[in-house]
Amino acid sequence: MNESNLNLAEVIDAQILCAENLITVLDEEHAALAGRSIEALEAACAVKSDAASKLQRLGDRLQILSGPRRSGPEFEAWLIRHPGGETLVQAWRRLTTLARHLADANRVNGALLEVREQQVRSALVAMAPEPPSVYGRSGLRPSLPSGRVYSRA
Repeated sequence: MNESNLNLAEVIDAQILCAENLITVLDEEHAALAGRSIEALEAACAVKSDAASKLQRLGDRLQILSGPRRSGPEFEAWLIRHPGGETLVQAWRRLTTLARHLADANRVNGALLEVREQQVRSALVAMAPEPPSVYGRSGLRPSLPSGRVYSRA
């Protein structure tokens, strides 16, 4: 689908569909994190990345169609002035509800991912006499507690 050819109603409908699909993907990602399946996690992350990119492109198209940024009530007032305005407003409200759900699900998955990351770091520390060379999101090496030496060759 070429997002650049969509009209206002089509963009919002496509965003809703994409957000609903993304919720399913976040649920799959959560299951993969809870089940510790690397393959399932990699697959979910790839699909999530594609869906998030599509949602961004649709958002860019909506921004082009709507002009200057507007707040929630101001945007709804702008939508209502278009043909099918009430339907557009209802679709927009559905989309914003989905967006809140997506943010919550993504936050939960992020917290679970951080727990898994800490577990891996702790396991690496326990197995290695020296802290492993692992870098955090900031690009800096975190301060890790010294590991226990169980044997030496």
